Amino acid sequence: MLNALPAGTAEKTPARRKLHYAWIVLIAACILGTVSRADAASFGVFIDPLVKLFGWSRGEISLAYSMAFLAGLPAVVGMGWLGDRYGVRRMMLIAAAVTGAGTMLLGTISQLWQFYVIYGLLVGSLANSAFTVLLPVTLTRWFHRGLGVATGAYWGALGVGPLIFAPLLRWMIENRGWRDTFFTMGVVLGGILLLVSLLMRGNPREKGLRPYGLERGPEMPSRPAAGAPRKVSLREVAALRPVWYLAACHHLGCVGHAVVLAQVVSMATFQGVPGVTAAGILSTIAGSSIISRFVFAVLTERLGGRTVLTIALAAQGTPVLILLWAQEAWVFYLFAVVFGLSYGGEMVGFPIINRQLFGTEAPLGSMYSFEMLGASTGMALGGWLGGVLFDLSGTYQWSVLASVAASYLGVPFALALPRHRGRGVASLESRVDSRRS
Repeated sequence: MLNALPAGTAEKTPARRKLHYAWIVLIAACILGTVSRADAASFGVFIDPLVKLFGWSRGEISLAYSMAFLAGLPAVVGMGWLGDRYGVRRMMLIAAAVTGAGTMLLGTISQLWQFYVIYGLLVGSLANSAFTVLLPVTLTRWFHRGLGVATGAYWGALGVGPLIFAPLLRWMIENRGWRDTFFTMGVVLGGILLLVSLLMRGNPREKGLRPYGLERGPEMPSRPAAGAPRKVSLREVAALRPVWYLAACHHLGCVGHAVVLAQVVSMATFQGVPGVTAAGILSTIAGSSIISRFVFAVLTERLGGRTVLTIALAAQGTPVLILLWAQEAWVFYLFAVVFGLSYGGEMVGFPIINRQLFGTEAPLGSMYSFEMLGASTGMALGGWLGGVLFDLSGTYQWSVLASVAASYLGVPFALALPRHRGRGVASLESRVDSRRS
């Protein structure tokens, strides 16, 4: 049920041919998601230059990747609430400033602890959590019709970030040096993020509009009608098993692909592949994942999370086995295409699944923050595990096997989710009420 507009606010009924502002929000979200992940999604190309510059081990450097997610846990948990309380646009502007400043500061590092603080705390965690949590949830509020297409376009755009920035950053580091690269990128990224953040609105009511697809619906009453579904609290939702199954799926899925994303460039250079060529492997994964990010989002809206998450997790884990035999560049690129076509599907459906299972009256922002808590701990564990297993064994074989195992372990949790029947909050209410009784 759509809430009434605030008192004194006139609802706008867009003309038939007028572009609904939901599409402006979608375009802005795509740009913000793409640009904000320039540093975080390109981490794999930093490892070899840092080893060469400072002599740090791969495990020490990979720890910064894990710290970025661990340090961001409080922000991830609270970001949905902060966005609801202070507004999405305000949080975007703050995150944009932190991203720009943090990227510039990366060029000044000379000690390992500085890398941990600047990348692990500022760039990879505090700033990134605002974009990661708030943007997809905002889209679920702006789109009633075409939600799968809208979220698929958003997640697909996130794949463009590494496709562009991973090889660009590696080329700039090798040709312009570490310091100049990050000073330049900080100015450019920060400026783009600040300008585009001005377009964001967290809710159609801020523009006097209804969500896209409900523009010409009947006016909704200011009070819930008799028999209307009651609003379900986060505490009630958190007591239900599907919430924990979703968090477990996101955690294990992220462990599985974090090992690969953080280490695949080093896996290739370890086999003698040149640095810039190896960086292209990461961008190929990102480019290939654009397809799976879009397709799996659309499929989630139609088929539900149980089916799509099961397929995505199994499909993500299987191609990683190729890395056990990869020695030449073409094999790594073959893996990148196959892996990208599957791994992008693991992460995209959660906002849609939440609305399907729990309805629009559930605390969707806080719920997604809870699931992102599972994702963040998974990314932290996977990013660290891949590097430390190499340091302990001198080979990436155990890192590859750990990635495969994590993805497969997520499948039983996906299969435990309710079947998709197109029911929303009424179905949730019955579960909550039956649990309470």
